[in-house]
Amino acid sequence: MVLVIFLVTVAAFMHPFTLRLLADRLVYKDPIVTSDAILVPYFPEDRNGELFMDAFREFWAGNGKFILVEEQRVFGLSLTELVRRLAEERGIKEPVVRKVEVETDGPGDPVTLKKKVSALRLKKVIVVVPDYASRRFHAAFEGPGEGEKTIYLIRPVAMSYFTRERWWRTAATRRIATSEIYGTLALYVGRLTGGKDKNKN
Repeated sequence: MVLVIFLVTVAAFMHPFTLRLLADRLVYKDPIVTSDAILVPYFPEDRNGELFMDAFREFWAGNGKFILVEEQRVFGLSLTELVRRLAEERGIKEPVVRKVEVETDGPGDPVTLKKKVSALRLKKVIVVVPDYASRRFHAAFEGPGEGEKTIYLIRPVAMSYFTRERWWRTAATRRIATSEIYGTLALYVGRLTGGKDKNKN
């Protein structure tokens, strides 16, 4: 009997409808209003710069005065400098794109990134992230921390390489979804246990 219940539970979980609902739960969205800056965290899987294109659109729409880029080295080059070139090609002047130095090798800890940006003492910041990572970043950025007043607005972006309706069909998207589920749960559990600042990406 126990085995039957287990098999039924597994079958229900593996149903495409259930898997899609699971992916939908990863998505969080804030209403976007005019803010001081637009923050783009580093996601190595965004090889086509889709997040930066969206940040440019938000800038053109007047929703941010400048764009903050989580600095990384990509093939030995500064990511911020690469984004500045993209911006200049689209008529956006160089001072608009600014870097945020986070001392990590690869995608960083969103909690640490928040601390770096909060130190700038901005009032409102739009955070542009892939839709599948928006719940995790909401968990990391929600509510001003002690001594800070910055309000963060999460803007999820649908990415061409990740389709929520079929995320389980490829190893790459399964890895992304699994990582996000784990990372989001770790942040919430860390908050309950008082170890929020120790949780990594």
